[in-house]
Amino acid sequence: MSPGPDRVSRHIQMSLQNLPTNQSACSIFKVPRGQRFVNERAYEPDILSIGPYHRGKDHLKMMEEYKKIYLQKFLQRRRENSLTSYVAAMRGLEAQARRYYDQPVILDKDAFVQMLLLDGCFIVELICKVATSGLQQGDQNDPVIGNVLIFSTVSYDILLLENQLPFCVLLKLSSMAMPNENVPFIDKASVFFKWMYPSSELERSNTISSHECKHLLDLLYHNWLLPSPSERHSGIEAKNTKFIRSAKELKEVGIKFGKQEESFGLFLGVRFEKDMIKIPRLKIEDTTESLFRNLIAYEQCSQRQHLYVTDYITLMDCLINTPEDVRILRHRGIIENGLGDDEMVCTLFNKLGINVMMSDRGLFYYAQLFEDVEKHCTQRRNVWLAKLWHNHFNSPWSLISFLAALTLLLLTLLQTVFTVMSYFKPDPKTGVK
Repeated sequence: MSPGPDRVSRHIQMSLQNLPTNQSACSIFKVPRGQRFVNERAYEPDILSIGPYHRGKDHLKMMEEYKKIYLQKFLQRRRENSLTSYVAAMRGLEAQARRYYDQPVILDKDAFVQMLLLDGCFIVELICKVATSGLQQGDQNDPVIGNVLIFSTVSYDILLLENQLPFCVLLKLSSMAMPNENVPFIDKASVFFKWMYPSSELERSNTISSHECKHLLDLLYHNWLLPSPSERHSGIEAKNTKFIRSAKELKEVGIKFGKQEESFGLFLGVRFEKDMIKIPRLKIEDTTESLFRNLIAYEQCSQRQHLYVTDYITLMDCLINTPEDVRILRHRGIIENGLGDDEMVCTLFNKLGINVMMSDRGLFYYAQLFEDVEKHCTQRRNVWLAKLWHNHFNSPWSLISFLAALTLLLLTLLQTVFTVMSYFKPDPKTGVK
């Protein structure tokens, strides 16, 4: 056999060894090019790399020193455990952890284990510090918690889809360092993210167990964004769903909007009751787009049957076509605009669905709501009122003109009545009409 084909065979064989052995076990994905193309920055960490996908980038190297500082603090939690014991534990998880990533991880065993240890200890130490002491009592000398800007940026960086570490790694490290801890680590992680989403007024227990949880983004996805298990399939029966109209058009047909005070999910508890669409409050900030894009990418890459966050974006994209639609929802307390410009909020929702696969109509979460709204819109009385409002009362001057004409008509009618009454009034002298 010639040496050429043999070298080719060996090269191909080596590349095959790096492929994931079980594609269904993958839960940490590289964002597809089609979604990344719309806004690549939404998927890129600003200062912190976690895991292999962004490891070694120049602008992320500052945090590598902070990871070492956090590792020293983590090792002090249980002095009986040596650094060697933690390294051995990570070696035991190395093969399992590699299967979480959908792309081949080009790191040798030692480098991969070192990454798991440094990144894992940093996250566990950060979460435990915040859960135990809170932000207000944080150590001012701490390079992360002591700096509000760094802490905020780090908190959002660890929610990027490409910036995840297997949750089993975090569980192993936390259980070794704090074996007698009463509060489970998954509960501490939930508390850590709650400060980022103050709009979730209701308290929610974990809807996912420690062993089911894939990573931190998966934890947030299940605990704060999804409806309760009993409400998750409410739209399955509807088959002929049509997209609903914009907020302005629906308002003209007599549909009102209100803030949903209690909801099963942070964003998903939308209801249509008595001609009113109730939607939970959503605060729009600089980080909102990145959060939504990473959650959508996670849903799409996971090939989930029910795309709850994608469905929510579809709903909001239908309601919001112009800044006027944003203004209507903002005035009703549904949207809190932290961007300052309604045009920016409109653009955000109109672009979130680009290159995103929508749910099948039979599985669309808001299918029944869309059908109920459409029935309301097609009723003759509501259509007539909508046309009347659009044709005659679509501006303040039109309304003023109508009121002036109506007033003139009433005055003319009254004058006619009084004239007729005076004609038939009897003469006071003769008594003859």
